[in-house]
Amino acid sequence: MATLSKMFFTALISLNVAIASASLQIRTGDLVCASLPAPKVPGAKVLSITAVPRYKVPPNPLYALYDPSVANLTVDVCDIQVTLTHPGVSDKVGVTVWLPLKGWNGRYQGAGGGGWTAGANADISLFRPAVEGWAAGFTDGGNISDANGTVTPNILSGPGQVNLASLTNFAARGLHYVAVVGKAVAASYYGQAPKYSYWNGCSTGGRQGYMLAQKYPNDFNGIMANAPALYWPSFMLALNWAQFLMNSLQTYPSACEFESFQNASIKACDGLDGVKDGIISDASNCNFDPYKLIGQVIRCGQKTIKISPQTAEIVQKIREGPRSPLGQLWDGFDFGINYQGIAHVATLPDGSTGPSPLGPPNDWVKWFIKKDPRFDFTTVRTLEQITDLFATTDPVYGGIIGTDNPDLTAFRDVGGKLLTWHGVADELIMVNNTLRYRRAVESVVGGGPEVNKFYRLFLAPGVAHCSGGYGPVPFRPLDSLVDWVERDKAPETLFANFTNTAKKSVSKQLCLWPKVSLYDGIGDPNRATSYTCAEYYL
Repeated sequence: MATLSKMFFTALISLNVAIASASLQIRTGDLVCASLPAPKVPGAKVLSITAVPRYKVPPNPLYALYDPSVANLTVDVCDIQVTLTHPGVSDKVGVTVWLPLKGWNGRYQGAGGGGWTAGANADISLFRPAVEGWAAGFTDGGNISDANGTVTPNILSGPGQVNLASLTNFAARGLHYVAVVGKAVAASYYGQAPKYSYWNGCSTGGRQGYMLAQKYPNDFNGIMANAPALYWPSFMLALNWAQFLMNSLQTYPSACEFESFQNASIKACDGLDGVKDGIISDASNCNFDPYKLIGQVIRCGQKTIKISPQTAEIVQKIREGPRSPLGQLWDGFDFGINYQGIAHVATLPDGSTGPSPLGPPNDWVKWFIKKDPRFDFTTVRTLEQITDLFATTDPVYGGIIGTDNPDLTAFRDVGGKLLTWHGVADELIMVNNTLRYRRAVESVVGGGPEVNKFYRLFLAPGVAHCSGGYGPVPFRPLDSLVDWVERDKAPETLFANFTNTAKKSVSKQLCLWPKVSLYDGIGDPNRATSYTCAEYYL
């Protein structure tokens, strides 16, 4: 009995010591967090640094709705805000970093933004990384847009003059600070620098990743850059093509009409890959003819609509991409996309539809080409006008935000790894934009096999912009990048899954481009094990 009492007493003491030790660690972490020194940032001056320990931080409610798996999670972090400026320039660039108070995995992750927002909402973009043990950060890029992602008048330094310093902060310089500041404060807090650093972004975040690989090759060991908005000046103008078509034809199709074309194209081209699964996999060989739908009557709510020649023309020319009498101006979108993304329309008070220019590309024309806040894109209705916009874009923008340099040899030579996946049904950034860049890199570096040693591309049939759509979405692809960087295990496939409209789980292994996922003709077409990677579809 005495022995049992002694054992209980000893265990109780051990438990109390453990609790006290944990409490001491947290209190020590508080002190270290609150007293972090300002990082040294070459070429910039630190205006301020605040560092506050925060406990049981929940995810943003919107993020929890998007990803229910995080709904009941919380995280303890050192929340750091650093504001920088540049000598001789009246600017401010912010960097936000979250450092887990416990369970750091020794890694750092930079988080990308979207549209004209370089980065925002720590309880969305930094929450999951911090929960999983990552130190993580993002930049506001100088805040050239408002809370709605709309470019603000401050982008003009004067009438007809773009503030190029602000554009540079958004396009590139702020991204570099995510690496410099983030790694510096992590080293100060943990007593050692991150062993590995990664970038993770899609859309604008994807462009940011490519900019880092092109301009700051030493900043991140691995870059996950999906559906990247490359060739920014030309790409942004190309996003206005659908609006131009609708304006010039004075036709603004309803969601029902566009959906009928999407469904018809899927039906026509679904089987090109050898399996009928409701997905266009071989989009480049889809020869769907939109004009065959002319005259068809479809039901839309309480009314019926007859497909017009103008609507068919809009769909066909979205596929062809911007063209002028002088030739092709930029790439088009493959069939099978949700046209409401690129061909956005407004519902007017009388129930009819009208123009509704897409925000980011409309801002590009208004603020950076026309440099006039009063400019109305709905007035662009002739081929001469749209051609002039391409021709008059200031060439200086290419060097600042183009993100089109195909020479990635510096990134390759420091051992960097770049991993990209892009949805074939992306309705906002055409997959052909990414393929254009990948081929350019191959021409510089020496062909596909050489490029694959450090830069790998995967296409996701049926997947929309960064997620969603009607095809399997890559599942935790960042894990594949980590394996590649840290274990030299280059990914040959990316596992992807989703639940289709019939509530069935569908999975596939996305193949390393240009290989394709070929059905074996025997197994369950909804299971990844029924597919192998092949050079082409049979």
